Amino acid sequence: MARFDFEITSDAAMGGENRADILCEMGLAYATGRGQPVDLVAAHKWLNIAAIKGSDRAAGLRADLAATMSKTDLAAALRAAREWMTVH
Repeated sequence: MARFDFEITSDAAMGGENRADILCEMGLAYATGRGQPVDLVAAHKWLNIAAIKGSDRAAGLRADLAATMSKTDLAAALRAAREWMTVH
């Protein structure tokens, strides 16, 4: 997860409109295990952030994923997204 955290640090590094799409793809990568182990908490975190940034696709995927998660994991994902948004 850290490699993505360091890559997604400023709007100057990528187009503002494309940022939500990139964050959505990060969520999908964690949800499917593409390039790293499956991590549903991280997947929900990135999909949530992408949805906040305006990705309708991420919002739908986030809802589907949330339906499969425990309340504890969902709370952890929401907390992680909130922390990330506070810093960035």
